[in-house]
Amino acid sequence: MTEILRASASACSNIAFIKYWGKQDFDLNVPLNDSLSMNLSAAVTTTTVEWDSSLSQDEIYLDGERILDGRGVRVSRFLDRIREQWYRMSARVASVNSFPAGTGVASSASGFAALATAAIGAFHEGLPDEVEMTRWARRGSGSACRSIQAGFVEWTAGSEDQSSFSRQFCPQDHWDLCDLIVLVSRKSKAISSSDGHRLAIAHPFMEARQEVLPARILALKGALANRDFRTFGELVEHEALEVQAIMMSGRPAALYMQPETLRVIHGLRRWRNEDGLPVYFTLDAGPNVHVLCEGREADQVLERLQQLVPGVEILVNRPGPAATLHQNHLL
Repeated sequence: MTEILRASASACSNIAFIKYWGKQDFDLNVPLNDSLSMNLSAAVTTTTVEWDSSLSQDEIYLDGERILDGRGVRVSRFLDRIREQWYRMSARVASVNSFPAGTGVASSASGFAALATAAIGAFHEGLPDEVEMTRWARRGSGSACRSIQAGFVEWTAGSEDQSSFSRQFCPQDHWDLCDLIVLVSRKSKAISSSDGHRLAIAHPFMEARQEVLPARILALKGALANRDFRTFGELVEHEALEVQAIMMSGRPAALYMQPETLRVIHGLRRWRNEDGLPVYFTLDAGPNVHVLCEGREADQVLERLQQLVPGVEILVNRPGPAATLHQNHLL
């Protein structure tokens, strides 16, 4: 008799203010350093998992198309970890993103947070506690552990599997902070984040980076807790440029920024310096620009961005919710 166990979940992507770049353990995605992030309300992955005893192998679908390349292999390897502790059935997995994958919006973060939640939730035995769920998500993709809890999240690097986990730093309603993601490109990046982590380990700048990060993280946590936007923005912008410098000077070089990326960066710095508009930016491993402002400035910043790069899609994000189970099944 065929047995089918099904659940669906949604999870937000997140933007790291202190970056996760470089790993201690590549199998379990244990990072070199702590990081701090915000969930993105408009960058969401929804995933349905069906454990089906009649299947001979996993079936993976993304945005309606069956995936037969390395992305599907990565999902199946993660499901293998779950099968080791629960039931040894193959699964049918369907996912949809509200944003383009592989362009500097952390699709693997929302993807594996939603996948972990749906895959374990499908057993209807209750989810592990939130901290344990962050470990499960991390085993699929490091940054996914920051997408389990709502709002602003701190990932403690630790040194091995059990000591590497995330906790909420501030709740979703702590600060009306906006991240306007300017999607200057929808093309997948030439060097994946996974490859970038490996390149970072050998970079001569990484040792010095690890030495200064604890003080930077402490200062950023203080600015975030106190809603001190100027200090927050200066720290986040410096952090983004430092990590981009490591990316660009690696071998091979990871040149994620494009001409439109720099156009947006120069534009918002001009608005800040000449017009006094409080706006900052950060970047991930991709060309798209995360423009940061407080909620009261969001409409003005959005209007200026639309004039600066007409026709370019902009995702307007506030602090996003936790990963959640629901009944809106894709299968």
